[in-house]
Amino acid sequence: MAENYSNIDEIIFSYLKDEISVQEREMLTIWLASDPSHKNYFKQIYKIWNTVDLMKENDDEVEKILEKVKFQLQGEEKTSQKSLVSSRNILYAAGKWAAVFMISLCAGAFLYHWMEKKPLQPTQQSTYNEITVPMGSKSKIRLPDGTVVTLNAGSKLTYRMDYGKVLREVEFSGEGYFKVAKQKDKPFIVHTSKASIRALGTEFNVKAYPDENIVETILVEGSVVINKIQPAIDTKSLKNTESVILKPGQKLQILKKISLDQQSLPSKAGNNLPIGKANTKPIGDHPEIIIGTADTRVETSWKDKRWIVQGIDLENLAVLLSRKFNVNIHLKDPELKEYKFSGIIENETVEEVFSIMKFTIPISYTIDKGEVIWAINRTREKDYKEAY
Repeated sequence: MAENYSNIDEIIFSYLKDEISVQEREMLTIWLASDPSHKNYFKQIYKIWNTVDLMKENDDEVEKILEKVKFQLQGEEKTSQKSLVSSRNILYAAGKWAAVFMISLCAGAFLYHWMEKKPLQPTQQSTYNEITVPMGSKSKIRLPDGTVVTLNAGSKLTYRMDYGKVLREVEFSGEGYFKVAKQKDKPFIVHTSKASIRALGTEFNVKAYPDENIVETILVEGSVVINKIQPAIDTKSLKNTESVILKPGQKLQILKKISLDQQSLPSKAGNNLPIGKANTKPIGDHPEIIIGTADTRVETSWKDKRWIVQGIDLENLAVLLSRKFNVNIHLKDPELKEYKFSGIIENETVEEVFSIMKFTIPISYTIDKGEVIWAINRTREKDYKEAY
């Protein structure tokens, strides 16, 4: 192993924990490309990562496993001793990170998928870095200034190579949780299709999927200033300089398109919005901008091990589960839109989630090659109506 990569084991573990920095990512890219045995070594470590609970294994057992990896690589690839990280070093790193070693399988799957299907490329030759998360995955990255971004499935984050030197700006689509490093002289700005969110040191959630009608910001800590761009009704009615300041616990939603009755009756603007609160109200004369309260613990739990689902109607839940498990869910019966689901989803498979739903909702399902059909269970529907 080249002298410059003596800490490659630490970099690999940072990558597997979704805490790798931009500089470390580039080092890992170059290291993987420099020798075929390096990529093979990484794959072996990945397998251990997802199949062995090191927190429950004793040191001797872990040592045996890692020695086996080393032996296989030496025998199959004829790799020299210098080209391998010693199992003792790996064991030390594994012990050091034991508290966080049980990373979610979906995040690990993304890491491996990205390595195998879309190899890392050195970014020195490009102007921008782009992080894309496929469906069925989540990822966490650390920007050069220390800002940590957790990205949900189907998200994309783009930022300049010189990020942080003069400006701290990113372009974003999808859903992300931003924990912003504080720099008084350099505000952090997230640009979406309909708004820009400006913050210093704070935590907030942004949801801006291209295929959804709403761009949403939830403030958890600190404060943010949201500037709406490209007004939905009349370009003269809302200037780009107008802004809204959010307080912790508030949620702001911007509709990309609104109906005619919403334009004429602003008080009804929030009727079909996920906020669903009695104190929801439009901003001024702009029914496309809605502000309300949010349960931040629940509405940002998608990023955590325990995802809290609270009173979500099945039509919206189908979208969320489709992204989480990389399937396509269709509602066969319109009556299903009247039902809502609450629960906690942790390590369950998609079928296990559906099985749990059947206890509280008269639903049946079929799965065929990633295509899911939800239908009303007519027998249980009668029992459900009698019970409730």
